[in-house]
Amino acid sequence: MGALPTLGPIPHAARALGLEPHDYRVWIRTFGRLRVYIDYREVSPSAWPYPKVQSLLRFLLLREGFIPVEEVFDAIWGNLTPDRARQNFSVALHHLRRILEPHKRKHHDSRLLVYQDQRVRINHSMILVDRVLFQRLAREASAMGAEDPRYREYLERMVSLYAGPLYEDEPYQEWCVRERERLEQMYLLAREELARHALRSGQYLACVRHCEEALDRDPLSEPFHLMLMEAHRAMGHRARALTHYHDLRKLLAEELGVEPSSQIKRLYEEILAD
Repeated sequence: MGALPTLGPIPHAARALGLEPHDYRVWIRTFGRLRVYIDYREVSPSAWPYPKVQSLLRFLLLREGFIPVEEVFDAIWGNLTPDRARQNFSVALHHLRRILEPHKRKHHDSRLLVYQDQRVRINHSMILVDRVLFQRLAREASAMGAEDPRYREYLERMVSLYAGPLYEDEPYQEWCVRERERLEQMYLLAREELARHALRSGQYLACVRHCEEALDRDPLSEPFHLMLMEAHRAMGHRARALTHYHDLRKLLAEELGVEPSSQIKRLYEEILAD
């Protein structure tokens, strides 16, 4: 195990949802680089015997309930024969259990990683995972509506959890690409909602922050460029707003061969006339 980690946003997000972080011995961060914490200490990179052990964990974390082992074989060891895949799976599962359950007594069944009847599952009730918290915050925020005083708090907790694309350190696996894209869109929608609220309520610096964070992920998203220009204009930063328009125009021409939208052009002309 490594040094005490920067525990980051997981405990705050958990408490917002009524969960007590100290009830969980295993915390896992899936946004950005995979990071695993046991009893508040990060598992050292040297503790992972080889990359497929982490790949197995990544795959299991994306699924609820039992998974037929053949699906695991295809996803992680698809280039091997069934017998070789089964052998590699058994070894990787053994290593993963040792990492995630260092206190489990020998010969006692695992409650966290359950393997029975040629099916395997990870027990999500025993772990805190940023992706799961992120999705639950999104669902509950959507259910409560924008008028609820907790609505923006939940969105803020959501975006704080998003440290980067899902499994950024394993970018080419087909089984996580669609989920990675879906979660990024959820993140951008939450940022957009927060930016719009900040702009409407006169919190212009907060609006700029949300827009800049979103544009780091999606540089071509025009709604954020528009709000950023509006916020600079509202703060009296006319030159910044105009410069941003010219930078955007150049970016769109280079990347897509198009001009800014008519809405952004109108805003630019209004700022010129100020």
